[in-house]
Amino acid sequence: MITTKDLTDRMYAAFGYVPSGTPREAAVAANVAAARAIAGISATETNKQYRSAAAKTVAQYAVTRNDVHFADLTLKHGKDIYKFANSILTENTPGILAPTPMISFKRNKNIVQTAVDGSDSEVIESFGCKSWEITIDGILIDLDNHVYPSEKTRQLREMFEVNDTFEVLDCRLLEDLGIRSIYFNNIESLNPQKEHPDTIEYKIKAYSIQPLEFFV
Repeated sequence: MITTKDLTDRMYAAFGYVPSGTPREAAVAANVAAARAIAGISATETNKQYRSAAAKTVAQYAVTRNDVHFADLTLKHGKDIYKFANSILTENTPGILAPTPMISFKRNKNIVQTAVDGSDSEVIESFGCKSWEITIDGILIDLDNHVYPSEKTRQLREMFEVNDTFEVLDCRLLEDLGIRSIYFNNIESLNPQKEHPDTIEYKIKAYSIQPLEFFV
């Protein structure tokens, strides 16, 4: 039997919404309805009947029913692999550092604006695009013992302290933006959740790295 691992409450406590942007109440209602439908349970049946029959299906409808797999992230440095993936909601948790994070992006161009004397006009020179500024918001959870996630916190710290770039092995979202490697710039926050002692909320800033091109 698969243990129910509904992360909606933890996501809502950390960010105010689940990855799809759905408010907590609506997400919970949708998750329960989906699990009941698959298990063939009517809305009038008792919670005990629901828990018994739906135990094997509710886990995959906790956060994964909101399509966030495009943000599943796998990074590599040397022989070390770091996975942030929705498979943490099933029994396949070994090797998973954290659930899929919420990732946002910002980017500017390298532009020089020069005012023209005696005119309201400007000369604009563009020298290409700057690196992507990437904000990664997520949570670390000890789903085995439900205590402070010491090992995962240590893994996150060790990953951040690497003075090198990380290869993006797998992430559809980063691939679409042309991001193949990143480096971590700073940890903006690392906060325990008061309501969930087995959960740590984190926010990390990273930048994309592009290979240098030389023209002769």
